Amino acid sequence: MNQDSNWANFRMPTWEDDISLNHDSTTPFNNFPSPSEMPLEEFNAKDVLTPELLGDTPLEDFIKRDTFPIPDASDREGYNPNFNARFFMTGLADFLKIKQVAQQYELDLNSYLDFGCASGRVLRHFCAQSEIPNLWGSDINGRHIRWLNDNMPPRLKLVHNNCIPQLPIADHSFDLVSAFSVFTHIDTFETAWLAELYRVLKPGGLCYLTVHNEDTWKLLQDADDNNGLLKRFRDVDPDFDELLKHDIPQERKCFRYTDVGPYRALVVHSNAYLQKTWGRFFDILEIRGKHHGYMQSVLIGRKKS
Repeated sequence: MNQDSNWANFRMPTWEDDISLNHDSTTPFNNFPSPSEMPLEEFNAKDVLTPELLGDTPLEDFIKRDTFPIPDASDREGYNPNFNARFFMTGLADFLKIKQVAQQYELDLNSYLDFGCASGRVLRHFCAQSEIPNLWGSDINGRHIRWLNDNMPPRLKLVHNNCIPQLPIADHSFDLVSAFSVFTHIDTFETAWLAELYRVLKPGGLCYLTVHNEDTWKLLQDADDNNGLLKRFRDVDPDFDELLKHDIPQERKCFRYTDVGPYRALVVHSNAYLQKTWGRFFDILEIRGKHHGYMQSVLIGRKKS
């Protein structure tokens, strides 16, 4: 077999799937009822929504305002596949954390992009709980974008992007850009994507980006064998336990689990690397350990003027 036919067998079925996912998906969605239609007793995860996050607004008020359906477990990127109410609450928690950061850094939040938005775990709350006029979402999975187009209001603009660092969005568009569990998986063109987020942010705008950093590494060192993230790293690298005996690698460390398609790696970043490399694009205001779920940290940066 010649080299060309070997490459043909290696590649994804169509060229779009080399650089994105589900570009032509037409499979129907199986949705669950909206939070506003669910029994209130299901919303009891006090470890997710603390009084400090909820403030003076009762949880019931947030629930009543969300009349959008909950996507099927297969359309959630692994978030809370067996607990619809918790899926709602984790997204609400991240929405409220972003609002607190905007307030803390005196940001007038009128435009927002969720880069790697999936099926709107966080974006749904910007639609249901805020009047922010300029809302955007982008994702590498075309099926997620189709779900949002089918179920979210028209003021939300949506882009099916690919793994090549380019967003069809104007310069200086957003006050804040978030990326949940995105840079934890980008194996190549990381700095190009940082530059792209820098480009679409307004001067003085904030980025809110989750990472696997020292805090994650320490959690993995102390984790038991049932920890889901630890299992994933072990599946990717048979020598991961030996590596975990030491401090986090000081440079960015990428664990690639496939060479096919665009979604293919787990990535860890030391704080020193983040300061040295990401700090060229953004003034790093802080890194909040274990601030997304319990295994990821959040880097909060401001676009350099």
